[in-house]
Amino acid sequence: MEKILPNIKYYGIKNVNKGYASAQNYLIRKVKTKYFFSTQSDVSLSANSIIKLKKTIIKFSKSCIISVPKISGLKNTKIIKKKNTKKKYEIKNIIGAAFMDDKKKFIKLGMYDQNFFFYWEDIDLSHRIMQSRYNIYLNTDSAANHTSGTSTKNNFKTFAIRNINFKFGEYFFLSKIGKLRFIKIIRQLILNLVYSLIYFILFNFTKAFKYICFFFGIIKFFYFKICILCLMKK
Repeated sequence: MEKILPNIKYYGIKNVNKGYASAQNYLIRKVKTKYFFSTQSDVSLSANSIIKLKKTIIKFSKSCIISVPKISGLKNTKIIKKKNTKKKYEIKNIIGAAFMDDKKKFIKLGMYDQNFFFYWEDIDLSHRIMQSRYNIYLNTDSAANHTSGTSTKNNFKTFAIRNINFKFGEYFFLSKIGKLRFIKIIRQLILNLVYSLIYFILFNFTKAFKYICFFFGIIKFFYFKICILCLMKK
């Protein structure tokens, strides 16, 4: 990378994995330019596509906080309305695999919520943007390809981290927007154990383990909420 981009800076990896949102915020604070582009190792797009994303932010500078490419194979956008050209649209949500951002606006919004470890942080970000005076813009002239799930190793540990934190993120997000009901938590705890047992009996150990992970994702959410309550009482 240094041979291709001599001015690139590598900030290193922490010994403790604090999750995607925390890592993103750490790097965003290091940015010295007005805009920054964020992507992942399993995303490919051209330099021209990145330039088009920057031009989109500049064109709609008063309202645009994020511009995103069209990601092939993914319905990653819900269009709200067309803009001045058929190639640009105001959209409701993003997938954090590839996007261009206005650093000042992003920090003002509060950046990523670091309570999310992995998954749902982009959904939460999109929701907060929708509640703000800023907008997300899609430029369909900017194209990207995302080979989902190939940026990390596929092993037992990764499988557990993915599924536990997916369920934790879902419950944490729903609790943030006031749409999580206690009855759902209890029902899902029971159902995940039941499904896990059924698939175990059917010798489908992958699905059995997945539902066990979902169960512990909900337990993690419970533990998180208890810790927050304890801190508030101090």
